[in-house]
Amino acid sequence: MGDGSNGDRQRIFTLTEAESAAIQDGDIQRYLALLTDDAVFLPPNLTAKAGEELRRWLSEFLEQVSVESLQFAHGETVIRDDLACHEYTCKWRTTPKPSGQPSVTCFKGVHVLRREPSGAWKISRNIWNTDPREMRS
Repeated sequence: MGDGSNGDRQRIFTLTEAESAAIQDGDIQRYLALLTDDAVFLPPNLTAKAGEELRRWLSEFLEQVSVESLQFAHGETVIRDDLACHEYTCKWRTTPKPSGQPSVTCFKGVHVLRREPSGAWKISRNIWNTDPREMRS
């Protein structure tokens, strides 16, 4: 399958845009459907999250925070056979629920994606950190 086609790249971009939409909508089930069964997240300043701990951590986040705006930008995407690395940047405005002070955070990160036997791409690893250079509201 080589370096991947433009079709693969577009499917990966569509997947990550669906990820953004699920976060903004607070839809944990839609979000989890985008992940491989063995997905691992490496959030900034926390231990790795996998399995039931990952599902619980994501659910708690989406229950506790409202994401009012999320700006997502695709970076370099490298595809080799059934694996892909996708760089991204993200800026979001969040407010703690039920009410709280809004804040803006910027991130830079990498998704590692895996092509499923069906041909669909899913997020296998998500590694990110905050980007203080972009912390302008």
